Amino acid sequence: MSSRPGSVLWLMQHELRLFWRRGKKRALSGLVMAGILLSVWMLFSYMIFSRIGPFIPPPPFVNGPGDGFALLIVTVALGFMGSVMTSGAILAAVDAIYTRNDLDLLLSSPVSPWRVLVVRSSAIAIGALPIYAGLLGPPLLWMAIFSSPLWLASIVVLVTMAFAATGLALLIVTGLFRLIGPRSTRVFAQIFSAVAGAAVFLGFQYFNISSRESGSMTGEEMQAMIAGFAIDPNAFWLFPARAFTGEITSTVLWLALVAVLFPFGVYIFSRSYVSDAAAASAMGRKKRTSDVRVAEVRGGLMQTIIRKELRLISRDPLLLSQIGLQLLYLLPLGFLLVRPDSGMQLTEAAFAPALSLLASMLAGSLIWITVSAEDTPDLLASAPVSPRMVDRAKLTAAIGPVLLLMTIPLIALLARDPWAGAWATAGVISAAFAAALIGLWRRNPGSRRDFVRRRAKASVLVGLGQAIVTLGITGAVGLAAHGLPWLAIIPAILAAALLGALYKPTPSFAVAD
Repeated sequence: MSSRPGSVLWLMQHELRLFWRRGKKRALSGLVMAGILLSVWMLFSYMIFSRIGPFIPPPPFVNGPGDGFALLIVTVALGFMGSVMTSGAILAAVDAIYTRNDLDLLLSSPVSPWRVLVVRSSAIAIGALPIYAGLLGPPLLWMAIFSSPLWLASIVVLVTMAFAATGLALLIVTGLFRLIGPRSTRVFAQIFSAVAGAAVFLGFQYFNISSRESGSMTGEEMQAMIAGFAIDPNAFWLFPARAFTGEITSTVLWLALVAVLFPFGVYIFSRSYVSDAAAASAMGRKKRTSDVRVAEVRGGLMQTIIRKELRLISRDPLLLSQIGLQLLYLLPLGFLLVRPDSGMQLTEAAFAPALSLLASMLAGSLIWITVSAEDTPDLLASAPVSPRMVDRAKLTAAIGPVLLLMTIPLIALLARDPWAGAWATAGVISAAFAAALIGLWRRNPGSRRDFVRRRAKASVLVGLGQAIVTLGITGAVGLAAHGLPWLAIIPAILAAALLGALYKPTPSFAVAD
């Protein structure tokens, strides 16, 4: 569909094209894959909701005895989605200031900067929608068909929530820029987005853990607990949930709120965008001075390379915030593991595969940073050192922190259940080494600033193979920890065979495009 150059539609097409190209090399294959997955999910949702849809009560939930509790659950779900949308919008807003580098083009073009920024902000909101629209859209659509048309209001709330999150994110980024300056904003915004994305999840898990009693609750106990909350379904703070379930007044109030919040966020952001982008572009332009302190090469060349990699990782708070986000989502497992007499329903054996999975995730991230995101590949390639020795040093730098981080939960698990702890230790070591070796063999050169989007640029087959290897190791560890070591041989052999198939000798030092 063609549009007039400079129009809103033309600019939106350009922004969405850039969004789709980000990390995509084969757009057509990506569309085909997305279409297939969406069609399968649509069919699967139809099979479920065509049967249970007539039994789902039509909204709004404002009259029944348990409606207040149901609206509370919807509010928690909306809060989680909103926090993740806001964190993604914060990253996109920071990207617009720091990495687009199109300030000169924007100011010299005949298009109004206000129009460009409105379109760019709208593109940020639209970019946050596909995953939620794909996951929730088909079930909500079938619920509207088989239960009540009022469920269509939930789709409207879902779409407008992305714009509300974007407006809030623009206000947050602008406020950070005014309070702490351009250099600190880029770091703090990354950390803030990571914490915001996990805050609701961790809060819900804390409530779940702190209120868990030994044994499972009966139906009568569950009803008594729900009645004990005594939540008024007409409470003002539940109006987003009421809007999601089709209550007309709340829906109108929600749309009015979004209609004010998003333009206000864009207006405040646009007023200072030019000065903020100029300050960010000049942030790194400072005179370099030579440091008279020259570090001595101590302990040999391999120890020096390991020390160098660990120092670079510790100096980059952006990378640490993204790696720390992986730990946040599995932090509740640690609470249960180290808490004495927690009365947990999960057995100790269930923690063995979870720790193995976490070790694989962390090792995969660190090996990409140390190997693929090497800032001076030409220097290493021309140095009088063995490439294999450098690879061994980088491998050690990636695996060492993971094993050190896993020490405390492994000791706690060994104290609770030596059998499960022993298999968890073996799983953590195996999963960390497997993920690191795959990252070493199938290195994908890139810049450290692309760490957030690195998975989108990786090969689909390599990513699938790494996922199967990780699942094979965690499955074997889980079976062995539950007392089935002979059955665990099957996934272990599958993981080992696929790990061998992923072996690919490559040049040790590759330069990013």
